Amino acid sequence: MLVQHRAEADLPDWAARLNNYYWRVRVEGRNKTIKRSFYRLIRIERLRLVEMGYNIEHVDAVCKYLVSLKQVNAERVMVILESEPKQLRLDF
Repeated sequence: MLVQHRAEADLPDWAARLNNYYWRVRVEGRNKTIKRSFYRLIRIERLRLVEMGYNIEHVDAVCKYLVSLKQVNAERVMVILESEPKQLRLDF
């Protein structure tokens, strides 16, 4: 029986850079200097996406999936991306 540990999730187009950066972090292995530089790029990209108006829950779910590529996180990211973003409301 073949057990697949990595999950496949269809990510939105805006997550392409994040996907590339997390892939580079996984590939670099032991080189902490290069990994640190990619983590800085990830932080900047996440901030850019939130400032562009993407829901922070969507960005966080995509990042959590890309860190581990687990089936549980793939299912979670698909549920969150399909749900409606919550709108904050202030009652005056």
